[in-house]
Amino acid sequence: MRVVALERWAELNVARQLELRCDGGCGLGSLAGELAGTDAETRADLAAGFTRWEALLRDGLQATRDRGDLRPDADPAQLATGLLASLQGGLLLTQTTREIRHVQAAFDTALGHIHSYATPAAAARTEAASA
Repeated sequence: MRVVALERWAELNVARQLELRCDGGCGLGSLAGELAGTDAETRADLAAGFTRWEALLRDGLQATRDRGDLRPDADPAQLATGLLASLQGGLLLTQTTREIRHVQAAFDTALGHIHSYATPAAAARTEAASA
């Protein structure tokens, strides 16, 4: 299946955490945690940042479904929300414990869920490329 861009994005996020010795987390997530409760305008600005990020993921997943690599019952909006939530939770746990396994597990789980929607043809292409 052609979700190589998402897999590469996940690899880059993991690599960045390793580079930071798991002492980084997500800049936007950290900012949201600190400022979301300060006032409604700040919270709205932070929410807009997450919304734009989620839209990029959703649009990519929609294109993947439109290409026929994901089954019609795959919901790009829900998958994008799950992927972003997995990233944020994984980064928070990784930052807190200083263990990379949390963000790795979050990505493995989220990407595995996305892969579960692969069409038979897309899954066969992935198998052939892995062999």
